[in-house]
Amino acid sequence: MTKKNFLFWLVLLCLLPGGLTAKDFQHTGSGMLVEDTATINRMLERAYLLRERNTDSALYLNNLALASARQLHYDAGICDAWLGLSRTHAILNQNELSIADTRNALRYCTHPQKKYEQEANAYLSLAFVYYYEGRYDSCAWYRYKALNLVETGSIKNLQVQLTAYSSVLQFWITVHSDIRNDAYIQNIMRHINDIEKTAIATGDSASLAEVYFRKASYYGSCGQGDSLRYYSNLTIDMAQRLKSTPSVTIASLLNSGESYLDENRPEEALAFFRRAIAEVPEKNKEQNRFYLYALFDIGDAYFQQKKYTLAIETLERALQQAQQLGHLLATDFPNHTLALAYNATGNYAKSAWHWSVYSGMRDSMTREKKMELVYNVEMKYRLADKERELAQKELSIAINENKIKIRNIWIGIILTFTTLIIVLGLLFFRNNKNKQKLQSEKIRNLHQELAIGNLQAMIAGEEKERSRIARDLHDGMGGTLAVIRTRLSNVFRKVETDNVQAQTDMTDILLLLEEASAELRKTAHNLMPEILLREGLTNATLLFCERIRKGYMLEITTEIWGEQRRLPDDLELIAYRIIQELIHNIQKHARATQALVQIVYHTSVMSVTVEDNGTGIHENNTGQNEGTGLKNIRERVTSLHGVMDISATAGKGTSIYIELPLDDTGV
Repeated sequence: MTKKNFLFWLVLLCLLPGGLTAKDFQHTGSGMLVEDTATINRMLERAYLLRERNTDSALYLNNLALASARQLHYDAGICDAWLGLSRTHAILNQNELSIADTRNALRYCTHPQKKYEQEANAYLSLAFVYYYEGRYDSCAWYRYKALNLVETGSIKNLQVQLTAYSSVLQFWITVHSDIRNDAYIQNIMRHINDIEKTAIATGDSASLAEVYFRKASYYGSCGQGDSLRYYSNLTIDMAQRLKSTPSVTIASLLNSGESYLDENRPEEALAFFRRAIAEVPEKNKEQNRFYLYALFDIGDAYFQQKKYTLAIETLERALQQAQQLGHLLATDFPNHTLALAYNATGNYAKSAWHWSVYSGMRDSMTREKKMELVYNVEMKYRLADKERELAQKELSIAINENKIKIRNIWIGIILTFTTLIIVLGLLFFRNNKNKQKLQSEKIRNLHQELAIGNLQAMIAGEEKERSRIARDLHDGMGGTLAVIRTRLSNVFRKVETDNVQAQTDMTDILLLLEEASAELRKTAHNLMPEILLREGLTNATLLFCERIRKGYMLEITTEIWGEQRRLPDDLELIAYRIIQELIHNIQKHARATQALVQIVYHTSVMSVTVEDNGTGIHENNTGQNEGTGLKNIRERVTSLHGVMDISATAGKGTSIYIELPLDDTGV
């Protein structure tokens, strides 16, 4: 931190929470409590004026105002009195008392018009004290809470706005090297320039003087000494005309002197530093922070003049005083100057010791700056938009609550009655809707159960009919064909003829009978395969595919995956019929040369996949336009609560995937 930035921060503390000046009211001269708020307010303004020149009187008046405001239950006065005590204790380096005073003040920020202004002043007061204690996280938190109140438009007081923006500006000036090109700093300066225009337009000299002081510090941080001195002179002239507190004049003189030191002009700098010391109030002068900083600057000026002995004496005395006051935050530069001065005089031991102190402080300050940067940026975005909306709503409610209280009561009654009617209507409607929905669901479930039951009955009837036809063919037609073949064979052996043609014809008849018997047996087997009943779906499917492969120009690959096991008869029969139907469809329609039949046994489902490389099912033959064969298959799958998916590409084949649940079958 540069010395200019430290003075800038210190002046912000001294200015809280009021402006640069106030009317010079006469001292009451009495310890008696006052009985009207106007007198309390005048007492507080008088205490504000005395806070630097006579801290004892300032404490006395603030305590008297506090007791009087409590007697009148005047919350705004109680809050301002606590803030006045906090400000005075901070000037006396009594930081813990200052923090306690400010927290007491926050309890009384209830006045509809002054609430947010008082809260902002309290937050800024806490931020400044926490800064001096090195508690940068707390400092950043309260600094941005104050800025949030300003940015929501809740605060119209220009001086409070200016102090909030300046507190953030001080930090960003400290941590950024390229100040003029930093977007955030320039955005804050735009706000300060807007405040300057408003102050000029309204004739607010107090706010204008504060603006000049801030701009002087800004240009000093930019390295523009001429601009710093220009605005410092404006600040000093205006502060003296307004009879403002000494801190502004002293800080402006120190800033101007330091700008000459930066330009290596120590003689001109010393003139300003001596003027600054003359402005320090005599009461408790040596305990005043500004007096210490003036001594630090004078020591630097002596060093530039190569008056090393004078520099050492001045700086050692100032450091000893800072040590006694516990005010060591800005002692890094004096230690640096002392290290150089002792080195110049040949006292290398002392020089090394001060170098060590300086290095340790700079390392610590570097860490603290980084931590402060993290916390400041984090706090900027941690304050959610909801806080801003809440602040705006609270302000609006506070201003209008007296006007709308009765209306709100009636609105509440009407809304409650209306809401009750609406809720009852909604409950009645929802109850009826749920009843209708449950009834519709029951009807739909019944229809589904009836449809599935009919389908299962139809499938069972078909299987019974297949069994009957198979038995009739096997026992009836099969037996008859067997007898005819046997008798023809006997006749053929008995008849002796030289007629070669007759023998050939008889042989052809016997072959045809043999083929008819074989075809009949195969048909009967397909209608009711005994191997399915004896050995299960897997072996029956393998045998069926093997027969198709031998009897037709179709190469069938059969794959069985998973743990093979017997399933209920009805499930195995339906699955077998599905595979039969799909293979027959391939034979009849697909013009395929290759096919795949895959059965996969899972824990709770069994999947069947049948693929071919044929012409593919046309899109008009799927869905509602499916043929009889596919409809029969889909109905069988539905009867078992399964799913069926068909994927077909014209000219590239068809893939049909079927999934049948095993849990529902009791397996």
